[in-house]
Amino acid sequence: MPLPSPDLTGWRMAGSGGFSRRDEGIIESHGGSGILWYADAAFADFLLRVAWRLTGSDDNSGVFLRIPPLEHDVQPAIDQGYEVQIDDRGFDPETGRLGSMLHLTGAIYGLVPAAVRASHPLGQWNDFEITAQGATISVRLNDVPVAKLEGASRRPRGHIGLQAHHEGSAVQFRNLRIKRL
Repeated sequence: MPLPSPDLTGWRMAGSGGFSRRDEGIIESHGGSGILWYADAAFADFLLRVAWRLTGSDDNSGVFLRIPPLEHDVQPAIDQGYEVQIDDRGFDPETGRLGSMLHLTGAIYGLVPAAVRASHPLGQWNDFEITAQGATISVRLNDVPVAKLEGASRRPRGHIGLQAHHEGSAVQFRNLRIKRL
């Protein structure tokens, strides 16, 4: 199933940030913290493919999995779902340091560090392949295995979402496809 539709049918925004259409088939985050989530379906076991690229060196975003329905607050997604990180700096907000593998692109945020750096250079498209099957979530970035969570104990089913992180961050997404397993 290709996502999102050209008019974002079925998608909702929570939080103060947002997403704008760029070229055909491309959306871009802007304006602060928020999650654009697909409200028309929840998923348990699936294969999600999404292409993304950074437009600036301090861009930050994420792909959320198995999140609850959201209203205005994004905290339930953070607390109950899973985030596959997009941050090539690996910025750790608790220490203020760069280079944290637990916060690097491909990490399952706060749970499993990225095993390797596998992102393409700034401005180039990257491809995530995220598999959620039962209590296992696996992440491949540009055909490289980067993270695997076994024994996932949060929500076994939920919505998917894309994160708008902070003012000035403009991460672009295209070619979202999801297949139920």
